[in-house]
Amino acid sequence: MMMRKLAAALFAAAAIAVSTVGLDGAAAAHTDSSSGGTGILTSEDARQPSLTAAQMRNAVELEAAGSDASLNCAYYYVCGKGANGNRFDYTTCDTTYTLPNLVGWGSLHNNQTPGTRAHFYDANGAWMFSIDAPARNDVFWTPVWYVIAC
Repeated sequence: MMMRKLAAALFAAAAIAVSTVGLDGAAAAHTDSSSGGTGILTSEDARQPSLTAAQMRNAVELEAAGSDASLNCAYYYVCGKGANGNRFDYTTCDTTYTLPNLVGWGSLHNNQTPGTRAHFYDANGAWMFSIDAPARNDVFWTPVWYVIAC
């Protein structure tokens, strides 16, 4: 886990600007035609404060939810899956979760109550992007480390 964090922190420093934020300032995401848009929010209206040291230190770290071929996300959950097959399913609001070693491009599905917003943060706790429910998208997960479901 320590080696993963060190490698990801080094990679994130170099890759965030290029991989996560495009030249136009939008988060790197593929649009899923069923969502009617990217669903990814990177504007000042959606900006969240960085996580505190206590939030990162006390982040809940659950085991990966499995590696099902498809990402079936139950209602009231925000779910994601990395290219390496690791996935998560979170529903509890106001809880900071550590993501389960998600790498590469993968799926993101916010299937919570419509209008519920999930927030994603990098290894340093800096806000990266948010996504309002209901929405689906593909995201580059490698620099993403934490999520607050709602």
